[in-house]
Amino acid sequence: MQAVCCCCCCVCFTRGTKRMSLAYWLEEGPAEPVEEGTIQFGPGKGLPKLVFNGLDGSRNRVRKIATLDPVRKKIILIQPGDKALYLSGLREAGIPGYLYLFAHARPDRIQGAVDIHQIVNVVRRSGFWHGQPILVDACNAGALPHGAASVLALTLGTYVTAPTTTTWNHALGGPAVGQGAFEKLPGVLSGIPFPHILRPGEWRTWGPDGQPIASTRTSPRDKGRPLTGTKASNLLKSP
Repeated sequence: MQAVCCCCCCVCFTRGTKRMSLAYWLEEGPAEPVEEGTIQFGPGKGLPKLVFNGLDGSRNRVRKIATLDPVRKKIILIQPGDKALYLSGLREAGIPGYLYLFAHARPDRIQGAVDIHQIVNVVRRSGFWHGQPILVDACNAGALPHGAASVLALTLGTYVTAPTTTTWNHALGGPAVGQGAFEKLPGVLSGIPFPHILRPGEWRTWGPDGQPIASTRTSPRDKGRPLTGTKASNLLKSP
């Protein structure tokens, strides 16, 4: 079962001079064709798209869409039908020097991909990845040794930074309390779409050999810098 991932609390989105109306949120538009080419409908219209194989919520094998933003070096694996988070991915400014990957995830799988090679193939075919580091903004993707981020780093031979907990994003963008990596609220409160702001998570960086090399409370997206002077073996220990 795919883990619960990013949370969105906002209900409107501005991109350039366009503002998403309530109709976008309340009405069912045409489904985006799952085929390679360009996005046909919605706020991502005109952006290139690729197709990869993944699992749906019932663990059936399906074809999924990867939306590409060549200007800002972003790959949005969130599906267009997941309106709030898709908008959140579109509004991200990107990170100079990084490829930015926005997705749902669990510790061992990104966007339900049947294997890591599906994601690797999308990255390589994007046309704008040239070996630079990758930021995976996807819940829990950096939580485990030999997990999603570790294997992605090893397979591509580059540095990959990913969160160890749930991540929280807002479709309007900009500064917001509780945006970033945080644990969920405890117990019965875990279903509330709001982060545990007293329990921030970490962003762990994995080297080209798939081993952890640094960890920080913030990510390159937040202009965070990796910690230095800490042995990689200590980064995997629970606080």
